[in-house]
This record gives sequence, C-alpha cells and structure tokens, in this order.
Amino acid sequence: MKLAEISKYEVIRETDLGYMLKGLNEEVSDDFDGYFLHRNETNFKILHPGDIVEAFLYLDKQKRVAATLYQPKATLTKGALCEVVSVTSAGAFFNIGISKDILMSSDDFSYGCEPKVGDKLPVKLRLRGNSIFIKLLNKEEMLALNDGYRYGTGEKANAYVYRITKDGINLVDEHFNIIFIHRNNLRNSHRLGENVEFNIIGSKENGEYLDYYGTTIKTKENMIEDDCETILAYLNSHHGVMSYTEDSDSLVIDKVFHMSKAAFKRAIGHLYKEEKILLFNNKIVLKR
Repeated sequence: MKLAEISKYEVIRETDLGYMLKGLNEEVSDDFDGYFLHRNETNFKILHPGDIVEAFLYLDKQKRVAATLYQPKATLTKGALCEVVSVTSAGAFFNIGISKDILMSSDDFSYGCEPKVGDKLPVKLRLRGNSIFIKLLNKEEMLALNDGYRYGTGEKANAYVYRITKDGINLVDEHFNIIFIHRNNLRNSHRLGENVEFNIIGSKENGEYLDYYGTTIKTKENMIEDDCETILAYLNSHHGVMSYTEDSDSLVIDKVFHMSKAAFKRAIGHLYKEEKILLFNNKIVLKR
C-alpha cells in the first residue's frame, strides 16, 4: 500500500457503489479484499475488472483507506501551492485537488500568524502513523519547482508568506521564486499564507537560481493616498470625529493606524488641503 502517493492499481471487481482495487504486486486474501474506489472518485471513467489505473490512496472521513482517480496537486514526494479552505482549533485544512481536505496542525504555526481561508502555502504531504497531514516545503524543495520566470528590478508582483522571522518575511510566488522582505521594508505585520504585493528592489545569484529582495513600502505619493483612505475609513466608522491629532503619541498612531507619525501628519495635511476634514486642538472632524 502506498498511502498518500499516486501509483498503479488493478481493478479486481465492481461493487454496487464502485470498484475494488489492488496493487499490481498485492494478493487478495481473507485479510485484504482491496481498496475501495467510489464511483464519484473515478473521474467519470467506466472501469472493468483487469483494468490498470493510476490512483491515489488517502483516508476517508471514517479513517478507511480509499482510492481516487483524481490527481492531487501534493503528495508525499510532490509539492504545490495549495489553498486554505477552512480553519479550526486543530489547524488549517488545505485543498489538494481531491474530495478530502488535508490538515496542517496548529502546532506548525505561531499564534497570530496562522493562515486564513483563501491563503496559500507551499506544501506536500507527510504521514504520522496512519494519518495524512500537510507540511511546508523547505527552500530547496521550492526552488526545485521553479519554472524559470525571472523578475526585473522595480517590477511589481504578488507572492505568499511562508516564513516569518524577527528579520522579516519570506515569500514564494506561483513560479516558485523566493523573495525576502526585510522588516525595514515592511509597512504592516503579516501572517502565513497571506498574499502580499511588493516591488523587487534587488537580487543575487544563488547557483542557478536568484534570491530576490523586495519591499512593500510604496512611493510617498501612493502612500499618502492609502494613508488618507485609512484615516477617512476610521472617521467614517467613528461618527466623523476622532481624538487623534498631529500631537498624538507616535506609538498610539502606529497602533491605531499602522503608520508612522510623519506619514500620519502628511495624510492629515493632504486631507485638510483638500477640505475633507476640520482641525481642532483636541480632535479632527470629517467635513460633511
């Protein structure tokens, strides 16, 4: 039995609900009567005893070994970018291309950094006893999947966070390029699996691959527009009044608005110039 892998199997008989399969070198006995392949898992194929098929073995909801002819994106030996489809206290469940979603244990990510539904991570499968789990690919495994796409300096792109350290974040894109963003080039905190937009600011040769360096900090002009939207959104959600002003503590501004005090003052000045706000000694009011 090759659990969590794609292998060749022989159809040994048909049942009311599907088919029974066996490995090419396996013998049917009183203790082993085959692996069940439900008709819903045949990928619309009509099978007959003696047919040879490529199937993937997994554990169904009752923890029984079952087969599917749908090809998973990730196996024990093959990695892929897979999407998070649900999150529970046990961890994050990933869609790997079959009817059964696979769990990445909550032990594998730090509190506050866990992925959300719709996020993606570079993963493959692993066995723990008779259970199948998701695990992250390492850097070498990701680079082995690189399709050769190359970035130019200044190019804008999107990629997914797969590692978070005190120095910054590591991203991987759909081409399996790896990008490092230093903490000084980050505007916000991020979580595992999050899709992040960035600009390439440099690269260096690493054998046949390139290590890229990026930044999420936009030009000052674009930052002002984003910061103005942040402040207006806050005002709109607080009845058009806020007690934060240009004299507020920088740590408070960073905590509430996720921007520096200098950026906050630039945005306030821009909104005032556009006559969208009124300034007072102890408050700012949205101009209706």
